[in-house]
Amino acid sequence: MSTQFRLKESDRLWFGFVVPTISKQYPGTWSSTLGMSIDTDNGIDYLYRYNGEEKTISARLWKSKPMQHFSMRHRRSAFPERGLEIASRLSSIEKGELISDLTMEGFLYKGRLYMGIIDTRLLYTTIEGMVPFLSEFWVHNDSPEDLTFFKRAPFSLFSEDSIEKIIEPLRTEP
Repeated sequence: MSTQFRLKESDRLWFGFVVPTISKQYPGTWSSTLGMSIDTDNGIDYLYRYNGEEKTISARLWKSKPMQHFSMRHRRSAFPERGLEIASRLSSIEKGELISDLTMEGFLYKGRLYMGIIDTRLLYTTIEGMVPFLSEFWVHNDSPEDLTFFKRAPFSLFSEDSIEKIIEPLRTEP
């Protein structure tokens, strides 16, 4: 499955399932930034607007059993010298550059949405210095030899009140 297909599929699932399912908690309007510079340069996937305010969102969505961690791209086997999410977000924080307001990671599983939401700056500043010690997993990219390695930031690293958790039956309409 190509990267482009996965990105478009993620948008389709986000607007088809996530937005309707979290409409009670997030009743505003959503727009995708797929392919825009704010996406490619800053890792911002969605803009959320409500009551005249705008929040920037970095999102990840899995079709799998829910996990109690946030996952962040760490390295890619095909381009090991290229820093991915962890390196770029930490660099952006250090330089005062734009990063998303919130990180949302969701799991679609057995007819339900399981989602964790955290302040992006808190997520990355908490894991800074711990990256070598965080557990990891990998996913295939466009070829079996090309892997992306993700680091896990377990929910237990954060205070309970710093993570918003949403568990809801999937909906396709608000």
